[in-house]
Amino acid sequence: MKYHENQYIGYDGTRMHLPVWTTNNESARAVIIAVHGLSSHGQNLRNIGEYFAERGFVVFAPDMRGFGHYPGRKGHIVKFSEYIEDLQNVVMQVRDQYSRHLVFPFGHSLGGLIVILYAAEYGKSIDGMMLSCPAVSQTLDIGIGKRIAGEILSILNIKRYIDTDLDLEYLSHDPEVVKHHENDPLRFDKVTPRMGIECLRGVDRANRLAPKITVPSLIQQAGYDKLVDPEKTREFYERLGSPDKTWFSYEDFYHELHTEIGKERVLQDMEDWLEKRLPS
Repeated sequence: MKYHENQYIGYDGTRMHLPVWTTNNESARAVIIAVHGLSSHGQNLRNIGEYFAERGFVVFAPDMRGFGHYPGRKGHIVKFSEYIEDLQNVVMQVRDQYSRHLVFPFGHSLGGLIVILYAAEYGKSIDGMMLSCPAVSQTLDIGIGKRIAGEILSILNIKRYIDTDLDLEYLSHDPEVVKHHENDPLRFDKVTPRMGIECLRGVDRANRLAPKITVPSLIQQAGYDKLVDPEKTREFYERLGSPDKTWFSYEDFYHELHTEIGKERVLQDMEDWLEKRLPS
């Protein structure tokens, strides 16, 4: 397994950070594009990168707009579609390099929402999607008053920040993982009102479009998730239009499945799902 850092070009020409894990094998088995969650960055998906690179896959984990090494304004987007177009550029870059390989985006939390909306728009460009606790719900009811206020601030494009109020203790039962997130210099736990409202709109759109998404799909959901609603994730799964879809629930796990105590089972389930969809 080898690790290196590259770049990709965003939809607007911005150069963005792209961690890559490659296999020592002469020929990769398939490609995974791993999309991180809110406030995080690609290097935090190293568990996935290392695990699958050791098993013959290539894993790209782009820093998404507004987070990680992003050179522009942190915690801010104008339209959620910016994420979709950025991811399309990553997919095209990967396809240029691995033109004969199957490509499977993986998305965790907000990254899952990005992958869902990407599949709705560019489903023919990928061979399936893997979702970990996708952000297809909000666990807290923000209330109509706050949403209206957010909409107004969003329309005015006010560049103030709102704390995400993520309780890092509920990411993983592993105290070392929690400590890492608390001390991560690249972590950014604030968003602009514009980004907050665009994410809420993205959730609404993902649920509306679920029946039209037909790519092979794996959804893994933590049972003790305090950041997304497990029941809403299951409802999304039931509405998903794919004839080839698989569901796994991990009852005692927190939100960040790939860093949980017992993550080996999660990664093995991902590997088994991929194995069944690779050419023999």
